[in-house]
Amino acid sequence: MSTSGQLTKMQAGTYGAGGEKLDYSYYDSYTLSSATLVYRFFTIPLGQANKTLDRTNMITAGQLPQGQHFTIHAIKVLLTSYEPIDGAGVQSYYNFITKTTLEFVIPGKDTLGTWTLQEVLGMSSNISVLPAVPGDFEDINRPRYHGVFPLNTPIVLAALTPFEVRATHHTAVAEALDGVKFMISLNGKLVRAS
Repeated sequence: MSTSGQLTKMQAGTYGAGGEKLDYSYYDSYTLSSATLVYRFFTIPLGQANKTLDRTNMITAGQLPQGQHFTIHAIKVLLTSYEPIDGAGVQSYYNFITKTTLEFVIPGKDTLGTWTLQEVLGMSSNISVLPAVPGDFEDINRPRYHGVFPLNTPIVLAALTPFEVRATHHTAVAEALDGVKFMISLNGKLVRAS
């Protein structure tokens, strides 16, 4: 191949006549509140109700835009505390992840999956120890929190298909967790028109 042919080949490929395939994540988040028992993720788009790009990248409410097809291979849960919590707060966290379920919902179909946060986070044990010395806190768990739940059977979302991920707390979230950022990320392969 000539030098000009090699240069032409190197300058092609970014833009194509067809669609493009991407490794992609759609994510959405809420701030935990002890007054809220149900969160409906992916139903409020970017730019509404204080949803900035650090909180969601959904541009349409509860559905993929026209011209997109998304195959979800994993569900991720990300939790961020902006203030430190004490030992009682850690126990409240354990209660939160064992008493909260996630459901993947497409209206008109059976639920496509129901899991506890404990399972999705990959935490097989939730045991805390009372301190021998007041003020100390001993956490006997040393799990590898991966927060990534691979799906054995991918979930396929076509353009304009309504969906949501519903998080339901089956007991009220402790006030110690008020203000924690609770994010769900759907990771997989996005095909979109380019």
